[in-house]
Amino acid sequence: MWKRFRLQQVFTNLRLEGIYIPIFQKIVFTPAGGYSLIIKLRTGMTATRIMKKAEAIAIGMKAAEVELERIKGDKFRLWVRNQIEKVLPQYPIKENQPIAPIPLRNVPLGINADGYQVGLPLFNSSGGTVTLIGGNPGQGKSSALKVILAGCVHSNTAIIWFDPKSGFDANPFRSRVEVLSNSQTPEIYLNYLERIQDLILRRNTLSNKEDLEMLPKILIFIDEWGLLSALGSKQLQTQIKTAIRNVAATGRSSNVSLVLATQRPTSTNIDVATRELSGNRIAFQVGDSHGSEAVLGQPGAESKVDPLQPGQALVWVDGQLERTTFYNVPSSLTQLCQGAEGYKRTLDEVEELESIFRRDKGLEV
Repeated sequence: MWKRFRLQQVFTNLRLEGIYIPIFQKIVFTPAGGYSLIIKLRTGMTATRIMKKAEAIAIGMKAAEVELERIKGDKFRLWVRNQIEKVLPQYPIKENQPIAPIPLRNVPLGINADGYQVGLPLFNSSGGTVTLIGGNPGQGKSSALKVILAGCVHSNTAIIWFDPKSGFDANPFRSRVEVLSNSQTPEIYLNYLERIQDLILRRNTLSNKEDLEMLPKILIFIDEWGLLSALGSKQLQTQIKTAIRNVAATGRSSNVSLVLATQRPTSTNIDVATRELSGNRIAFQVGDSHGSEAVLGQPGAESKVDPLQPGQALVWVDGQLERTTFYNVPSSLTQLCQGAEGYKRTLDEVEELESIFRRDKGLEV
């Protein structure tokens, strides 16, 4: 009741008098210490007028920020948010290892401005997804890959990590992940991408979705996408870019997911056609609006007014953009991978399993 009264007083002091706050409503409190309530706008009052005084409203409510979310017609939900701590939240590690590998769908990324957990849908009812990650050096791109990996360790998913930086980030997790790290022979990356594309085409010939669910899901991390696409001859570079685009375009229906990450995103090192195939986009702090548009398709991640801090990103999932504070990388991630080495599947092993499956089903190999 006090919060409703205080908010009405703030509106009156700011001459925002065309706002009605229903008396009999439940105030929704958020894990981050903020809250939200319903307001209705009378004739002549607009959301734009309110948000022009958003900073003054926040000061009056002793909050960090306020935001309006339209519910329907003249009804809105007003979010009042407190300042989130700068310390990255701890990753929600499960103490007990599962008896059997778990199916992989959403993995936890971090928390939003209201303290609710933000998840990344790596797989959904349609199959695989494509995720694009970009940002300036030191802002959290590499840590984001490890946070995503932490949510996949105990799954029944084959994970392949392309790390052209000689495996600097991926090598500690080799016990659970197949790592490609030799930048001196970039042809191996093209070979793997072409083999994955062939596997996708074979899976697409399966008429029974239940058969597809019997086969291992595949998750591909491509770290330093821009660097990988610049290795070798011009012809090889073009072939690698085309192969990545093909996997992004066709992998979904075959339970193949792709996570692309790059530093200093620009329109030159991010292929626009591939970006448009990405249903999930994560932008850490970038230098200008062009960098933000290269990842998200819109400005925002370059903001100097309320800049993203290291470990914070704008996360676009299912058509919704949320400012997200990522979880800290679990200090025990290497040990978790070692304990889950029995779940590891290389591409060779996946291909062999599929050959056996097709022979048992009487399908053409």
